Amino acid sequence: MIFLQTAIEPKLDVIALLMKGGLVMAVLVVLSILAFVLIIERLMFFSKNMKANDAKLKQLVDHLSSERYSEASKVCDSENNSWGRVFRYAATAETTNVDIIDPLMEDAANVEVTRLEKGLTYLSMIAGLAPLLGFIGTIIGVINIFFKISTSKDISISVISEGLYQKMVSSAGGLVVGIIAFAAYHMLQNQIDGYVSKLQEHSLALRMALNKKK
Repeated sequence: MIFLQTAIEPKLDVIALLMKGGLVMAVLVVLSILAFVLIIERLMFFSKNMKANDAKLKQLVDHLSSERYSEASKVCDSENNSWGRVFRYAATAETTNVDIIDPLMEDAANVEVTRLEKGLTYLSMIAGLAPLLGFIGTIIGVINIFFKISTSKDISISVISEGLYQKMVSSAGGLVVGIIAFAAYHMLQNQIDGYVSKLQEHSLALRMALNKKK
């Protein structure tokens, strides 16, 4: 009777491999956590502040056109978000002169954009730094491999490949973290740009309505 032995294929332990990435992998883990914290914090901030209610705009236009400034202020105060803070300056100016209102709303909009973009610079830095750190980790690993070869005189392919595939994980990790941060940065920036366009649209509607009143 002949027994056939099936060869057991070695499996790659991803967790153990990540642990062998060294200090660079630890830094990449910290950067990935920081990136996820920034992304979640910005998404929560956006969901609360990036709102533009067309119905509220109509109420604001009606009150300002009738010079009911206190009612117009109440409309803006009821919107505890970027829209309310920007258009509140139009209400509290107590005038229908667009030459006075426009600069106030523009300055307020610039302040709100700065608040919306808070933290995105760090996300952009992570997107650029993570791949570079990964490459540095791999280069350091390759240097160590050739140092061991020079001291042990062992140039077998097993020695080279074993050390190399363990160190290449830092490059892969850096690219993954960088890609996630890069995509998130542009996604969040695109949301801000879209919201700014909406604010400009509402501002234009308000100016047109007040100009017709003249």
